[in-house]
Amino acid sequence: MPALPRFAVGAVQPYADALPMLWALGEVCERRGYHIQNYLSRSCLVARHGGTPHATSARHLDSWLMCPEVCREIFVHGSRACDLAIVEGQFDAARDALDGGGGSLDQLCDWLDLPRVVVLDVACLDACRLPERPQADALLLDRVGGSEEFARLQTRLESLWGIPVVGGLERLDECRAAIRRLASGEVPPRRLTRSLGDSLARGLRLEKLLSLATHRPFPPVTANRLSTGQRLAEVSIAVAYDEIFNCYFPDSLDLLELQGANVSTFSPLHDESIPDGTDVVYLGCGHPENADGRLGANHSMRTSLCEHMISGGRVYAEGGGLAYLCESIELPDGRDVAMMGLLPAIARLRADVPPPGPVEVTLSQGNWLGEGWSQLRGYLNRRWEVLPTGHLTRYAAEEGHELDLVGTAQTVGSRIHLNFAAQPEFLKAFFAPHPPSVALSALS
Repeated sequence: MPALPRFAVGAVQPYADALPMLWALGEVCERRGYHIQNYLSRSCLVARHGGTPHATSARHLDSWLMCPEVCREIFVHGSRACDLAIVEGQFDAARDALDGGGGSLDQLCDWLDLPRVVVLDVACLDACRLPERPQADALLLDRVGGSEEFARLQTRLESLWGIPVVGGLERLDECRAAIRRLASGEVPPRRLTRSLGDSLARGLRLEKLLSLATHRPFPPVTANRLSTGQRLAEVSIAVAYDEIFNCYFPDSLDLLELQGANVSTFSPLHDESIPDGTDVVYLGCGHPENADGRLGANHSMRTSLCEHMISGGRVYAEGGGLAYLCESIELPDGRDVAMMGLLPAIARLRADVPPPGPVEVTLSQGNWLGEGWSQLRGYLNRRWEVLPTGHLTRYAAEEGHELDLVGTAQTVGSRIHLNFAAQPEFLKAFFAPHPPSVALSALS
């Protein structure tokens, strides 16, 4: 197939933060009129301060969850309307001994034949000795002391490593401090991204980057689930989407629609009920702690969800969506905030938020999402702890993971971010008919 403009961007130094460079690059590309599609190299819904501000909603790839054929199909599907696709993450050289595994950016570079653009934090370089030469097609220098230092480093690195230096971002300590102060999920102010873009634009060789991105033909794509769609059945799926709940895998939602689902959205914060005729309620991850108690005060929405559950309607809730269904959430400062009370549990928000980690769990018993002893793969959201206050079915068989997948009757709550596009056998469960459950007196 013809060339698909693309490259990978990431750090090779442990603890180096490539996010300011990615935002700066997005700002410059937007000024030039380029439409970017960003991909994360792992299928976990991490807090990225609102994502890359100038790209469309980030999509997800993952060499641990996906085979090469599915990965290529998802990449082509998501990139069909963009001018440039950027896969971001950490190269394997930056992953330390504490890294829990999961998807590899290096593996994606091999599968998708991605040129490698390395973000090099020059403030961490030894003045006397360079580190080992990275496997890279181009370099972006981060935290540069000024134009003179950039010129000196460009000459040195290009002569010793033979890798073109295509741009540099200054230290901009105030901008970086402002990024660190952003709340989880908060979109950065325009003045911040403009400052980043101004700095990078002064020396960015964008034409060199675009030439690098376009000179390779894309590997053949053999899978066709996302290109043609295999309609399974008609089912109505109501997806919670507003300023609180907005963390989903776009390809999962695309695939649900392509296979026959009528996907609609509703707001747990603003609406009074779920859409009429809903078969499945899909509550994705989000930040219910940011709603100032307004979620629990929406009694009409609680009644609507309760009636749906009592009548046998199915619910899948993930991360913040699971916390929303609990009786309350316990904040790090000790405050309790009332939620829906549809699951007998309290969700505790951790003050220290470890990054999501890859997990594989076995269903100890079947539920509407999967049969007993089937295995699920995903990334564990460690922001929330589930504290049962009553009977709660525990679906994960592995010791220490019993509360990662819980539920009652036709409701399944997960601390694990599940990318259904990578696990089609579980996506098909959304289309399977299920008999109504008996009335749940605890909800009434």
